[in-house]
Amino acid sequence: MWRDLALNIKLSIVLVAVQASVLLVGFLWLGHWVENSRLEELRHRLDTQSDVIESLIQSQGDRLLYQRNGEFAAELDHDQNIYFALRSSARSELQFESEGPTPALRNKLNGTMVRGLDAEEKPTLLVVGYEHWLAQKISFERGPPGATQTATLSVALNAQPALDGITEVRRLSAFAALGILVLTAASSFIVVSISTRNLRGFARQLRDLKPPAFTRPMLFAPHSAEEKLLFDSYGQMERSVQGLLESQRLFIANASHELKTPIAAVIAALEVILANPRSAEDYADTCRDVLAEMQVLKRLSLGLLDLALLDHSPVFATTSTALAYSMRQAAARWQKTAHERGIRLSLTLLENHDVQVPGTSEQWEVLLSNLLDNAIKYSESGTEVSLGAAVLDDQTVRIRVIDEGIGMSLTETEQLGNVFFRADTARVQGQSFGLGFAHCQRIAEQLGAALTVTSQQGMGTCVTLSIRRVIP
Repeated sequence: MWRDLALNIKLSIVLVAVQASVLLVGFLWLGHWVENSRLEELRHRLDTQSDVIESLIQSQGDRLLYQRNGEFAAELDHDQNIYFALRSSARSELQFESEGPTPALRNKLNGTMVRGLDAEEKPTLLVVGYEHWLAQKISFERGPPGATQTATLSVALNAQPALDGITEVRRLSAFAALGILVLTAASSFIVVSISTRNLRGFARQLRDLKPPAFTRPMLFAPHSAEEKLLFDSYGQMERSVQGLLESQRLFIANASHELKTPIAAVIAALEVILANPRSAEDYADTCRDVLAEMQVLKRLSLGLLDLALLDHSPVFATTSTALAYSMRQAAARWQKTAHERGIRLSLTLLENHDVQVPGTSEQWEVLLSNLLDNAIKYSESGTEVSLGAAVLDDQTVRIRVIDEGIGMSLTETEQLGNVFFRADTARVQGQSFGLGFAHCQRIAEQLGAALTVTSQQGMGTCVTLSIRRVIP
């Protein structure tokens, strides 16, 4: 259920929960502090009153009496919120008690104090009826030497008004905390809702997007760094998707064009065969034309299949190959083709023939073969194609394929790697489908290599592959 809630509701709940926790801790601390303060104030007052009452007790014969003479003593004696009683330690009989509380309450206080007060001079909160009284007892002596009398004075203060005040403070604090919590919840929800308004609108538009408009730009003014990052990321993704769609459109158009030409030639040849009876030699010539076009179709289909396999093949991060071996194999494979075209094919290996590079031998065979094929295909007789390797540092190896062929313009060089792209001169010659360099680029990406091309029309082309060597 939590995962299905809106973001503004989730954030509001979290903020309210944090605020509620803070208010709860503050409420408990405030209540505890007020209660301790009031009780400490009552204890201090109880000690003071006890000392005053003790000072007003005098010895008369064999009895101890409370001196009620005087305004202050009479006020203490008749205060309804103070009760004190004097007992003789020898006979444990009640010698006198204050007259402030009602007789019934005095009886209850007297009995409760006799049972509930154990430790001397330790204030104790007693429950008497429906009220709380803070009480303590004091033992003292009065009388001349040799006739000293020992007595126990019990004093109690009505603590109920103070406790009621504490309860009222807690009630007011609870209402205040509840009000603050409600205001915090409402303000948090409003602020979060306003802050996430763009995100909700963005999500609704994403949900409603359907082809062909699912790449239309989202126009939102970001209100935060996170929103700017999200919108910029979506814009970058939208541009990438548009580029992929455009590449797909061009791929379909070029593939249709490349397939249409040999198919049309085959159909025309078959129509010629079926139109009128011909000699065996004419049939053989027509069949050779059909075979040539079918071989073109085969090369095209195999090239597309290889490209699809490269796009979905795994990256061999833990596999390595001896670079020298792969370069020898590639040079040996294309040496005959180069010789037939009157082109010199040179090979320059590293001094250390044990240098390992990432990838499988099959990947390097396709990569180097395509580069050499292109270099030989677009070079004239009497020129040279070189395949060489050099160590740039302890970690990087540079492999170069250099030719003295027809070259390319800067615009054509920038478009290399696009499927079915061919330079104008290559298109005129009709020797390529524009798939070879696309194969090389896919393999280089899988191996983590950097593939760069520098070329100038009529001056040849240099293809450079930089890759980190594998250290055993």
